[in-house]
Parts: sequence; C-alpha cells; structure tokens
Amino acid sequence: MGPATMDSGAAPGECAVHVPDLPAARGAPETPGAPGTPGGPAVPGAHEVLGPADYAALYRHSPDGVLFTSTEGPVLAANPAACAILAMTEAEICRAGRQGLADPGDPRWDAMLATRRQQGRVKGVARMRRGDGSFIEVEMSAQIFLDDAGHERACTVIRDVSERVAIEERLRTMTATLHELSMTDELTGLRNRRAAMTLGSQLVELADRQRHEVQVLFVDVDGLKALNDAFGHAAGDDALRAVAEALSSAFRRSDVVARIGGDEFLVVTLGVGERDRAGLERRIRQSLAAADLAAPGERVEVSLGWATRPVDDPAPFETWVSRADHAMYAARDARHRGGSS
Repeated sequence: MGPATMDSGAAPGECAVHVPDLPAARGAPETPGAPGTPGGPAVPGAHEVLGPADYAALYRHSPDGVLFTSTEGPVLAANPAACAILAMTEAEICRAGRQGLADPGDPRWDAMLATRRQQGRVKGVARMRRGDGSFIEVEMSAQIFLDDAGHERACTVIRDVSERVAIEERLRTMTATLHELSMTDELTGLRNRRAAMTLGSQLVELADRQRHEVQVLFVDVDGLKALNDAFGHAAGDDALRAVAEALSSAFRRSDVVARIGGDEFLVVTLGVGERDRAGLERRIRQSLAAADLAAPGERVEVSLGWATRPVDDPAPFETWVSRADHAMYAARDARHRGGSS
C-alpha cells in the first residue's frame, strides 16, 4: 500500500486524502469468490458489492480518525477525522510520525506497542500531542496487516476521549474522597472506629510479618459530660479536639490514631516498649495541660489503658482493643483510689 496523497484542491489546512486499495488484515486473508468480495456472490440483502471508491468514501467520511503507518512509526496516511482530532494537516501528521504524536511521558504507549507486536492488534487509551502543542487522551484500536508488497503496515482508528477520561478521573477522585470521609471522624479529623478496626487489623498482619509486638492504647476523656453540662457542647468538642491533637503529636504518622466513640480514642502502634509508655503518657498529659480551651480554667484529663499483643497471637484484633479498654478502667479506678495511672 502506498501513502495517500493530498488533494490539490483542498483548502489550506484541510486534510483531503486519496486512498489506495486496502489489503486484508493480518490473520484474516480475503477468500477469492467469497460472498461480498469481487467475483463472489452478493451478500444476501445487499444491493451491490462495495468497490474501492466506496471504501475510499468510508475512509474520508469516517467520524473516527484513521491512521495508516508502518510498524516502525512513520505515518503514511491520515484521514480528515484524524486531521481534525490532532489539529494538523495530513502532511504535518506524516512528518511528525509516531515519535512526534505520542506523548513520551505516557508509559501506556510502551505497553500498547508491545501488545501490538505480540498479538498483531491492540486496543487502549494513551495521550497524543496535537498540532497546537496540547495533549489529548485518545482511544485507539490498531491492527497490523501486510500490503501488496508484503510489508507490514498498521491501521489505527483513533477517537478523542479526553472529556470522558476527565469525567472518569473526577469520579475516581470523588469516590476516593467519599471513602476517605467514610473513614474519618468529622470533629477531630482522626480515623473513625471503622477505619481503626480495618487499619488496626492490617497493622497486626504487618507486625507478624516483621516479628513485632503490637501496642494498643485505649484513651477515655474524663468528665466530658460534666464539661458539656457546665460550658456547653462547644467546650466539649474543644476538649475532644485537644485530645486528638495531643495523641497525634505524641505518636508517629504510621501509627493508627482514631476516635472510636463519643469520648473514646484508640492508638495502635508498633515498636513501643514498656519504658516508652511512660514517656508517651507524659507527652500526652503535657500537651493537654498546655491546651488553650474555650472553657476558662478547665483542663482535660484522660484515662489510659495499654494492651500488648504478642507476635502470632491468634486472638482477633478486637480482643486486644477490649483488653486495652479494661486496662483503662483499671487505671482510672486505681487513680480514684489514690493511685496513679
């Protein structure tokens, strides 16, 4: 198949193409005398057999872009729709070739070209450069075939799907945002109970692989109801945010820090030993003592309880949350009896 030629009567910048006879696709040779082929019977219900002029008209008037290329990358022909999609004349497209049309920063091109080499055809989406320098998302379907001289050529049908891809990306972003909101406590910005249970279980699996113990800290805000009754719910919310800030500053970003109930918080962490606990508790209480609260003269007090899960312990994660909860109540009772938490 030779390259298409530009129509000398076309307007400047307009792409008008004369198309040579189109050979059969690789792997699907035309059977002489078959229905619908030259020399064969007409297809039942068809009024006439399509000839080269008809296929040329299909090529020229196709709403989708069509590119004829060599498999090495040079473009041999482009129909008017391809010219419109790429905002280039056919001559400009041919000069640019695949190297000038494909976005070199898009890794999808390598995968698609590899598939085409292996299977003789490929479908997918990748970015292409337009004549004005902008990039568009293009859905393409390519088929390798042999021309009359036995040379490998490729026919690629292209369609601008930039708007569709943008909508899909917005939907993915919205879905991710909604998922994040479903895992976030609105008041404090910490993880919520659902996220704590999910991420805590995942952290347990990671700890077993790395042969680490898991430390679970249960935190309860003392006297939150009395604070709400005396100063209003805004003061109570202020206290909860202060606890969230104290926990976030005391622990690492890789730890799970969550608000799991009205006045209950949970922390799941790795690599914390018995000696580290006292230092962490001291940091939490110092942060709370320095908190600037809306209620004048008030301080936020918390009760803390720890549970240590050994490596490969078969009990579910919820069991260790419960044990930390019980330890918190024991520490609170001890403090009320005059001990220390």
